[in-house]
Amino acid sequence: MNLSVFMGKIYSFQLPKKIIFGTGSSSTVGLEAKALGGNRVLLITDDNLRSSDLMKNVEENLLSEGLSIDFFSDIRSEPSLEVAEKVAEKARGGGYDLIVGVGGGSVLDMAKVASIAATNKKSMRQYLGVNLVEKPGLPKILMPTTAGTGSEVTHVAVITLLDEEAKSAIVSPYLFSDVSIIDPRLTYSMPPRVTASTGLDALSHAFEALMAVNANPITDALALQSIGIIFKYLPRAYVSGDEESRFSMSLGALMAGMAFINSWVCLGHALAYSFSVKFGVPHGLSCGLSLPYAFKFNAPAIRRKLPQIAEKIDVNYREKISSPDDLEIFIFNRIMRLLDELNAPKRLREIGVSENDLAKIASKVLTFTRLIEKNSRPISEDDARRIVMDMW
Repeated sequence: MNLSVFMGKIYSFQLPKKIIFGTGSSSTVGLEAKALGGNRVLLITDDNLRSSDLMKNVEENLLSEGLSIDFFSDIRSEPSLEVAEKVAEKARGGGYDLIVGVGGGSVLDMAKVASIAATNKKSMRQYLGVNLVEKPGLPKILMPTTAGTGSEVTHVAVITLLDEEAKSAIVSPYLFSDVSIIDPRLTYSMPPRVTASTGLDALSHAFEALMAVNANPITDALALQSIGIIFKYLPRAYVSGDEESRFSMSLGALMAGMAFINSWVCLGHALAYSFSVKFGVPHGLSCGLSLPYAFKFNAPAIRRKLPQIAEKIDVNYREKISSPDDLEIFIFNRIMRLLDELNAPKRLREIGVSENDLAKIASKVLTFTRLIEKNSRPISEDDARRIVMDMW
């Protein structure tokens, strides 16, 4: 790795205060909660998990430490601002000492909302944006039941704005968890489609971390390792969901989350946000659809990284290309093949987008300025139109 390209810049690297990873690690939640102090816990989850054996085990661990528990489980995927306000109301009315979130990225994001709502009294809409949260929130423990969003290690809570057919986010260091517990066992029950969607979300995080302007040696190392893990194990997790593939995907998603939260996501997520709400596409699948086209556009700006990416995807890649100039096409085609293996959409027309919708989608891409500004290659209106047409 040529480190000279990173000289002359200053990078910051932030993570939760504590990360616990490993099979069976969820059994530590009671001890970790007790160590954070207080007695009254608000346990955030969703209705599907609320009555599961998984949740019973978490509840028993908390009760065994003498903690009292209250639940909030009225959360669906891609939570709206209205849901965030309900979570905030719940958190403000119960005298809680601690928030525990157990679920997918949507649940974990709402656990972060609960944490800050207890100490910050404005409406959640007023915190949409960067560094608008005024006070630290309640201590929180985050436990993912999917392998993909990385929410357990990020300082972001994504919120859907239904009226605007768009997504926004609360971004604040106060959203980092006090303890993140990543137990692959919690992902065993994921159905194939959720496995594919969340896995593609993780893969997008890793690729976009490499393509963002704040990429650095630490985030690159994490992102490249994540790409290697995901390409090897995501198809297997999708088909069989065996223990090794679940363990590996939990690790790969964790590393991708650690990478992107310190370099940021960019064009891929801007593209995904431009159509996912209007056409009802899950976040991970919209990111997966967008990824190859975002990579194709950005490849000239990250050319020195292409051999490293290709090697992580296929250690024998040199035997499959005629010259280094073929690397971009090789990686693009390999991403497209992965989408095929996961029965995931590769074109906008596959999700119901008509040609008449393309101009609106392209114009919306450029409205996500916090993402576009982080992209390694400037994007013009004409670029956005060409990319969206290519996606169609």
